[in-house]
Order: sequence, then C-alpha cells, then structure tokens
Amino acid sequence: MLEKTFCHVKGITIDFERMLWERDIRHWDDFLAKESGLDILPRKKLDKIKVELPISRQAFQQKNLRYFQDMLNPKEHWRLVELGKIGFVDIETTGLSKVADEITVIGIYDGIRSHQYVYGKNLLDAKAKLKEFDIVVSFNGKQFDIPFIEHHFSCTYTFAHLDLRYMFNEFGFRGGLKSIERQLGIGRDSSVDGIDGFEAVNLWYRYKRGNMEALQKLLKYNEQDIVNLHALLKYYLKIKKEKLLGV
Repeated sequence: MLEKTFCHVKGITIDFERMLWERDIRHWDDFLAKESGLDILPRKKLDKIKVELPISRQAFQQKNLRYFQDMLNPKEHWRLVELGKIGFVDIETTGLSKVADEITVIGIYDGIRSHQYVYGKNLLDAKAKLKEFDIVVSFNGKQFDIPFIEHHFSCTYTFAHLDLRYMFNEFGFRGGLKSIERQLGIGRDSSVDGIDGFEAVNLWYRYKRGNMEALQKLLKYNEQDIVNLHALLKYYLKIKKEKLLGV
C-alpha cells in the first residue's frame, strides 16, 4: 500500500491522492511514468510529489518505517503494515488505574506464536519483547494498554500504534472487542467464551489463592484477544483497500 500512497507528501491531501488514483495513477511508478493527463491538476502539488518520490523510494527500499511514520497522519499509519514487524498486544490488569492497579498478564502475538508474560513470573521480559516490533496493534490500547505498560515499565515506546477501536469506528462499528468479533462472525474457544474483563480480574485473584486452573483460563482468554486482533486487522485492511482503491 505504501507505494500507492501520496498523502505522506507535505500538502497532499487524501482527496488529492484519490484524484490521482481516479486518473489511473495508483502507484509511484505510474506517477513517474505519466507524461500527459495531469495538466488540470495544480502544478505545485505535482512538483512536490515529483521531488518527494525518489526519497520515498529509497526509504521504502531501506524499510525505513520511521520515515513514513513521521510523514503520515497517524490515522493513515495502517498503510505501514507491509514495512514492519507487527505485534498484537493485550493486557489483563487488576483494575483501570495505571497508578493504583497492577498488570497481571501481557499477551503479544507475532502473527505465528503467542507470547505471554505473567506478574510475579516473567512480566519484565515483555519490556524487551515489545521493542522487537515496529508496529503494535491493540483494541483501545492508546487509552489503556500502552499507557499502562509504559507506566509499569517506566519507558516510552516509539513503535507505530494501530488502535482497532478507532479504526473500526470509521466503518460504523461500535462496542468492545468481543462485540465487534460477534458482528463479524469471529468466534472464541468455548472454554473462555463469555469471559469478560471483570471475570478476568476474578480469575487472577482465584489464581493468587492457589487455583492454577484459573491462571490457565486467564491466559487462554488473553490469547484469544491477541489472536483475534490479527483477524480484525486483516478484515480492516481488506475493507479499507476496497473502499480506497476499488479492489
């Protein structure tokens, strides 16, 4: 998608980008090869694109995600997915306050394998693991998960952050993660179906009282969250590309 993107160029709006696509300029190469048919478009904007594209091409070839992250509006960071390593992140906590409550579990799915970190065992290992990713995908993570993690680890991460809560709002979806999953027909393992955030807290305290089965159920619940984030992102990208490019 990045090689079809023009709105990272200063002064180029999404509407102008769409005008280019409508004139069959759907790729950087199309623009550079176009010799006619652009006369009706503002010359200053075209010149800005012409100057920028060789720089963009070099950044793309070098997989310089930071360059495009800085150039693009955060709402367009979804276009970065082909350029970086993606981690799907969800946390469990004892409450809603990052100051007063604790993180009990951090789950990270890399698209192949789930990695889970538990308070009192290996939670600190998640700090370094998160640094492996160029892009993090969450649901409501901009308000909750990542601020919680950064406070707990006393650090600030620089990865691009795709928050599916706001991304799906664009399509008219409302409600929490599980509600959107149901609307899209994305299922959950029957062993954790029906568990919510409140029950997740109860599972943690049951584990702290010695119930190891409660911890396993909490971990399964957390894993379903991070794996289903992957499915939701795939759905979002499919619909977004269809809407933008008509493909």
